[in-house]
Amino acid sequence: MKIQDYSRQISSKLEQDLSVLTMDSENKLIQFESAFYLVDQALERVKAFLATYEFASEEEEIQFFKNQMTEFLKESMFYSELFNLESSRTPGTNKELKRFYETEQAAMGKFLQANQNLYNYLLLKKENQDKVFFLRSAQAPVYKPTLFWHTLDTRYCTVYTLYFARIKGTVALMDYIHEQLRILNGEEEGEAKKPASSLNWTGKKVELVELIYALRQGGVLNHGRLGLKQIASHFEKIFGVNLQDFYRTYNEITFRKKSRTAFLDFLKDRMEEYIEKGEALN
Repeated sequence: MKIQDYSRQISSKLEQDLSVLTMDSENKLIQFESAFYLVDQALERVKAFLATYEFASEEEEIQFFKNQMTEFLKESMFYSELFNLESSRTPGTNKELKRFYETEQAAMGKFLQANQNLYNYLLLKKENQDKVFFLRSAQAPVYKPTLFWHTLDTRYCTVYTLYFARIKGTVALMDYIHEQLRILNGEEEGEAKKPASSLNWTGKKVELVELIYALRQGGVLNHGRLGLKQIASHFEKIFGVNLQDFYRTYNEITFRKKSRTAFLDFLKDRMEEYIEKGEALN
């Protein structure tokens, strides 16, 4: 099995476990700590697979360390820092809590500014330095030396895999803080999920979830780099629907007695009918 395929399997299972954890946990700190350990377990499985894996080409190695491993490390850093953030937050008034989050947000903004060149490399989806950044054999110059890099295990990571994971994790933390500030400002949940257009999903929710999973497994969105949660979030905004419990909806799909891909089968049948009618008119 290709390491990218194995990583996607582990990533999909991790996302599902994290979603269930989010729904079932009432204590945020317990939730974030448990999430960190789930990510850590997923990372260990990927590392074990990587330990005996031989990349078929430099391009395959680059794509793994640029995309898959970066995402796993990003999740690890995100939940670790999220736990630290919320455990250091003391109870207070809305004004005091807003000040706390805004201070943390400003510090994260400074971090991104200090690493603007690498952040731009991510945003602009550049590839010209990929061989330097994401090949373990490359003698990559350290962007900003710290003692931490001396302990880096280069069997499982490159210096820049960690750099980019830290940047992605920081962006995710800023998104979290933005959401907390939105809540403190009294904005309703529905305001964040207003449809971007008048396009509405008029089919069943389970059908949309089936489509999302199919697109994710097909790797046809952003070259397969988007996770299920990211895809679902985009669909929520496009169609103005709530997909908060889409992992549980997926479980319903897996327990179907007949076709597990009923909606995809329906689309396939309609497309074939359309093509046949078109050919009949020619």
